[in-house]
Amino acid sequence: MLQEFITYLHGQLQQPYLWGGQHTKLTPENYKEVIARKESKEEDRRRVESYCEKMFAKGYDTLWGYDCSGLGMFFLQNEKGIYSKDMNADSMMHQCVDLDTPEPPEKGWWVFRLNDEKTKATHIGYMVDDEYLIEAKGRDYGVSLTKWREGAWACWGIPKCFEEEIRWHGPEPKPPEPVQKVLVVGGSVRVRAGDNINTKKLLTAHRGDTFPLIDIAPSGWYQIDIGDGWGYITNKPRYTKLVIQ
Repeated sequence: MLQEFITYLHGQLQQPYLWGGQHTKLTPENYKEVIARKESKEEDRRRVESYCEKMFAKGYDTLWGYDCSGLGMFFLQNEKGIYSKDMNADSMMHQCVDLDTPEPPEKGWWVFRLNDEKTKATHIGYMVDDEYLIEAKGRDYGVSLTKWREGAWACWGIPKCFEEEIRWHGPEPKPPEPVQKVLVVGGSVRVRAGDNINTKKLLTAHRGDTFPLIDIAPSGWYQIDIGDGWGYITNKPRYTKLVIQ
């Protein structure tokens, strides 16, 4: 379950931060109305709108808004039913053990920022390996991959729901690392011999097809494994997107 949670978090990277957001749908048609309901301050509304507008300009037609706890709780409560009710960052902190350890957090741990009185958690991040965490970082940044730094976080602990998996050090083999693939999302897309439309067509990919990602060309096009060789496919979001499988 832990690796599934981490894979889910990777899948939300670049989605917008939204106060009270928990997989809240944002489209070019509704985003201003939804943001106005969620964000009470005009400056905060403007910042979220600006972030969404940048993503729409890149070709995204649907975004999913999260705040820091909503990012984790959508998976833990809504998708998996591990928790029966919603929780904020402070409640999630109380679902952790070993909060007073001086050792750095490891993969699977949750990390927290506290209020000035050090009595309440105000922000949460999720360690996806022993160095990096994923967090709904803020209105100007969205969901981000961040390198863990001790001075940036007040405390950290092992979530009880993943405790057995995190503490297990026996001979059981590790689950396979997730593979990054290119998913075709828009109609029929040509795979070419080079990273531009002027090169030879190798095949036509269709909506729902996936290809292992080999590399990203300087142009931004994806170099993909097509089974009997490799080719290139456009990186425009209305045609393709990266997924973790």
